[in-house]
Amino acid sequence: MAKISMLSGLLLSAALVGCSDARIAIPGELQSSTEELKIAGMGGWQDGHFRVGNSEGRFSRRSTQTKLFDTFIRNAGSGSFDVAGPDFGGVAGGRCGFDEHDIDLGAAVISNGRLTYRCSFQRDGRPVTGGLMLAEVPNGNGPLAGRTRAGELRLDQLVVNIRPVHRARGGGLPAGMPLGYTFDVDGHQIGAVDLNGPAKTIYAPRQAGLHRDAVLMASLALSVFWDPGD
Repeated sequence: MAKISMLSGLLLSAALVGCSDARIAIPGELQSSTEELKIAGMGGWQDGHFRVGNSEGRFSRRSTQTKLFDTFIRNAGSGSFDVAGPDFGGVAGGRCGFDEHDIDLGAAVISNGRLTYRCSFQRDGRPVTGGLMLAEVPNGNGPLAGRTRAGELRLDQLVVNIRPVHRARGGGLPAGMPLGYTFDVDGHQIGAVDLNGPAKTIYAPRQAGLHRDAVLMASLALSVFWDPGD
């Protein structure tokens, strides 16, 4: 039986209220070389308006869970955003979706198919070559290694690696799921997005260009993701 997506939204809102608002740990040189852009208005709701930098947009997202024989679980969902303003040089948008399969054994839930999250992008109504892919991957080596999320963004000819951040500033134990992500090109870090709690923050390159566009688009795509691990 499918769970109603509104219930998912309410549960997510409650979870977000209880989340720590500590900022993610990123290298000092990355923090000093980027511009902090707060994402205002993108909390735990299904639909709404948001503001990032000097630009404004609208987002929408849905999440459902279906069970077969109370054992076989499928989490699936979609998300989208459209934003316009000087930070994007016009109108930009993204269309995303995720899918994950689990088996509920009662005492434990095991993965029956890793989570995948994919997004396509548009600019001024035209498709952008490339897209974003995030997937569940091992977090360490060996049979007892945990799981995390990582992926890449392709924007025209640019390939950006998306790497998880599990630690908050000030130390402490790492979180099970990523608190945010850093973005790098050929090993050189160009930006990051902090998704911890309702106050999301983008660390974007200061100079206009493809690197800044990539960080902004990837950050918004990751921000509208309703992670079934939350």
